[in-house]
Amino acid sequence: MRETLAFFGQLAAKWRETGAIAPSGPQLAKAMTRMVGPLEPNEVIIELGPGTGSLTKQLMKEYPNNPVVAIEFNPVFVKRLRRVLPQITVVEGCASKISAHLAMLAIPPSRVGAVVSGLPLLVMPKDLTRDIFAAIACILPAGKPYVQFTYSERAWRQFEMLDFLPSKPHKVWLNLPPAVVLPFTRAG
Repeated sequence: MRETLAFFGQLAAKWRETGAIAPSGPQLAKAMTRMVGPLEPNEVIIELGPGTGSLTKQLMKEYPNNPVVAIEFNPVFVKRLRRVLPQITVVEGCASKISAHLAMLAIPPSRVGAVVSGLPLLVMPKDLTRDIFAAIACILPAGKPYVQFTYSERAWRQFEMLDFLPSKPHKVWLNLPPAVVLPFTRAG
């Protein structure tokens, strides 16, 4: 309940940054986690825009041997994540600066096993989304997954994903609102 209240408080205050009308549901978190696939022990999972942490909790459950680094821009969510999920590393900052964040943590890109994102990319400025995709491409090794969710699969056609190979999307009807999981593989 506190998670939902925290979400709605930030939705009212910063709707453009939040980019959703409700926190991600458990079915969406499970679908995204399934799209990550198998990881080697100690490969790092990078989560962009964890919000209140519903996907984060699922990642921790499914990948207990993989550290999670959550990059969140909203300071209220950062504070809450650090309090509620002290076992993960929470970075307050922009997703377009992933390389700098990982360098600060002494994590080489070769240790990154997956990037998962709940960022509201469709409502962000186009130059920022371009910078975020470039940043993901810089730190994600070839053959590794990038998993994004969206509420509008059709609107995603505006993005040029040259560094990523798409896989079949997965619709999650039991989410409010229904969402689409878009899995990609970093091209070699």
